[in-house]
Amino acid sequence: MRAAPAPGCIVRQPSSPRSGVADFIPCRPGSPAPARAGRACELDLRPDLPNTPSRMKQEPYQVANLPQPARSAWRSRAGLCVVLLAAAGAAAAPAPRLYQSSVRPHWFDGNNRFWYRNELRGGGREFILVDAERGTRAPAFDHEAVAKQLGETARATHLPIERLEFSADGWEVILIGRTHRWRLERASGKVEAVTGEAALPGGEGLPAQGRPRASARTGQETEILFDNRLDQEVRLFWLDSEGTRQSYGRIPPRSRRAQHTFGGHVWLVANEQGETLAVFEATDQPDTAIIDGRPALERETWPERGRRRPRQTGVSPDGHWTAFVRDYNVFVRSATGEERRLSEDGREGNAYGRLEWAPDSRTLVAWRVAAGDRKEVYLIRSSPPGGGRAQFESRYYALPGDRFPRHELNLFDMAGRKQVKPEVDAFEHESAIPRLRWSRDGRRFAWQQVDRGHQRLRVIEVDCDTGAVRNILDERSDTFIWTTHTEALRLNLVNWLEKTDEIIYASERDGWRHLYLVDAAAGRIRNPITHGEWVVRGIDRIDEDRRQVWFHACGRIPGQDPYFLHFYRVNFDGTGLVSLTEGNGTHSLEFSPDRRYYLDTWSRVDQAPTVELRRSADGRRVCLLEQSDTSELLESGWQPPEPFVAKGRDGKTDIYGIICRPPNLNPAKKYPVIESIYAGPQNSYVPKSFSIGPRFRSLTEAGFIVVQVDGMGTANRSKAFHDVCWKNLKDAGFPDRILWHKAVAARYPYYDLTRVGIYGTSAGGQNAAAALLFHPEFYRAAVANSGCHDNRLDKASWNEQWMGYPVGPHYADCSNIENAARLQGRLFLVVGELDRNVPPESTLRFVDALIRANKDFDLLIIPNGGHGAGGDYYQRRMRDFFVRHLQGEPAGGERPDS
Repeated sequence: MRAAPAPGCIVRQPSSPRSGVADFIPCRPGSPAPARAGRACELDLRPDLPNTPSRMKQEPYQVANLPQPARSAWRSRAGLCVVLLAAAGAAAAPAPRLYQSSVRPHWFDGNNRFWYRNELRGGGREFILVDAERGTRAPAFDHEAVAKQLGETARATHLPIERLEFSADGWEVILIGRTHRWRLERASGKVEAVTGEAALPGGEGLPAQGRPRASARTGQETEILFDNRLDQEVRLFWLDSEGTRQSYGRIPPRSRRAQHTFGGHVWLVANEQGETLAVFEATDQPDTAIIDGRPALERETWPERGRRRPRQTGVSPDGHWTAFVRDYNVFVRSATGEERRLSEDGREGNAYGRLEWAPDSRTLVAWRVAAGDRKEVYLIRSSPPGGGRAQFESRYYALPGDRFPRHELNLFDMAGRKQVKPEVDAFEHESAIPRLRWSRDGRRFAWQQVDRGHQRLRVIEVDCDTGAVRNILDERSDTFIWTTHTEALRLNLVNWLEKTDEIIYASERDGWRHLYLVDAAAGRIRNPITHGEWVVRGIDRIDEDRRQVWFHACGRIPGQDPYFLHFYRVNFDGTGLVSLTEGNGTHSLEFSPDRRYYLDTWSRVDQAPTVELRRSADGRRVCLLEQSDTSELLESGWQPPEPFVAKGRDGKTDIYGIICRPPNLNPAKKYPVIESIYAGPQNSYVPKSFSIGPRFRSLTEAGFIVVQVDGMGTANRSKAFHDVCWKNLKDAGFPDRILWHKAVAARYPYYDLTRVGIYGTSAGGQNAAAALLFHPEFYRAAVANSGCHDNRLDKASWNEQWMGYPVGPHYADCSNIENAARLQGRLFLVVGELDRNVPPESTLRFVDALIRANKDFDLLIIPNGGHGAGGDYYQRRMRDFFVRHLQGEPAGGERPDS
């Protein structure tokens, strides 16, 4: 730990000599710098002293410069200064770690026993053996006795062993190291070397892959502990949805770094030359990425997700006919070569396609598709890596209100040679197509259809013999049915059973998301499977033989945070609900291969993980496996976020958030506040699980209190809670957020409500800018990265889901662009010129509107940058912006008009 500087000035300490990433803490001008600095802190704002890496090495504690406007501001603010503390060349102190926080089981003996390895404080480790049947946990062997037999250099807590391999009966175990193996007889304790066998090919942790690829999904919030075991510094990059590298700094030699991330996000580790050393994909649970130079797995062992498609063929199941489209119409060709034309009404722009045979070959299904707009968006790559002229890119991108393809259903009866057009609404969607499910007799088919605007969902069935249409399910909503961008739900709304004519249907029809058993033959709901004022979040397994659903949900346990995930099992008829988890935290499960047992890992932001072994039959605990060792964290001065709850706008609904404070907080002072916001209605965002990485560290060490809140309009609560966003995305839960802030300030006098900033990316960028447009009386400064500043300029799928269809005046009411003249406070806009998620024009049109309204703002455009671009550079600029406008101006001073 470094000595705490005196209050009053700003000390910048890069996380590594070359990173350019600085953290800020208060001190006084002219006062001594922290003890390691070894020299006085002096005011030095000369423009001729740039902070180049070479100068940082020669004068590691020189005062950093600010741009000229900032220098003037700083000179006028009571002589504040910025001191650069870069201990160039000095060995980085190892990051504090959490121990005994996770269990990776290795099952054997018919899945009755398993072993696992614990990493211990001080670099040690131990091996644990668990007997699930007996409910016992004990050392896998006598570590002290084994150490004595392996040689003088071996210690009981530092054995040269990576993993174990038990015999079938468990009485013999192979101890596997990096270069040697030994055989241990557990009864006698005798150890002997095993010759002629290869050493361990790899250790535990996330598998290191060799080929970079884009991040394909955003799952649960999680964490990767990057463990650099090399004698060289490595560079860390996040690979965004386009596969573009986003820099996240460097990891010094022989050191570790905890990185916040999400399940499915891909991270790349490179050497100084930018060459790939390893690629790691985050899972939904915290894990370790070991960087040790071992050969990575070839990409072919990790196939692309979602690439599988059913083989398209026009040949009928009986082989008698081949169906095809010619001149926009449907034809068939017999096995003997005879051709028959089946349709006459196909034409350019309304052609037939999507041909599919009935299982008995008696009926051919075809869809006549009226083409949509297929309009494009455009991007300019101003700075191609290879030089030369700027490059132009365009691609299809549907916006709200665009005309979508419309699919008209047609049936062709092969025996009667007749065409039938069932009386059913056209299937209209920007990209999806009807997916048919055939009945077991092959004479009926059904598909799921969502009307444009997301206010009606149907499962429609058609009889091939008569062309008759009926709705198996038909749900309508006055607001929206959440049917797209459901990645956070981990469930399909419609789940067909294979062995019966039944569907398990997920719906919010009673105001809470629950599961229902549907009799497809009768076209009615047979019974609710779950019910109550709580929310089903995902289906984990459907067991048709036992007629049971395994699922996870939140909000069912009174007195706990309603966002905590818990796991359950229930019968199809709604009876026999079994709680598989109970601890006061958010949970994740890992089952034994035969699913008789499972490991339950649970934690909170303020409580490290607990790992328990439980029995699937009744959910009862078999034994406690691990309680995390947090001693090293606590000794380092680490502090967890504080969960905080306050009432929302209705005076009764609880609003949940977290508070992250500066280190060495002085309750007698006033601290500015920054809110991290993302109010996209497709999820909730306040962290619920434990993390060893100090959240928002760069900002808290700069002297800010940083908070995160889930206001009304976000997901995972009641339907009424969620509906607040409907046609009203500018709301973003701000009335709840502001009341939450005021409740915090009422409890903690050092929480300064006169200096509140806000920042966010994507929908969060829209929210951050909207704070200064619609709530300037409360928010003083905002940073908006890659914002969707007008919902008419962003993807149709996301915006029509929450803002509805058709496009109406409410789109303009929620537009930052339309309301640009309302701006008060300090605004910093950031955008990547190659943003393929939210078109960059969204930000640039906001800029144009602000200029026309004669408003002042800051703008950063990232050449070659994608969505959420900027990396370390953006993080530094954002922090400097808040330091300048929330710390550099007098608290409670006159608010700027622009």
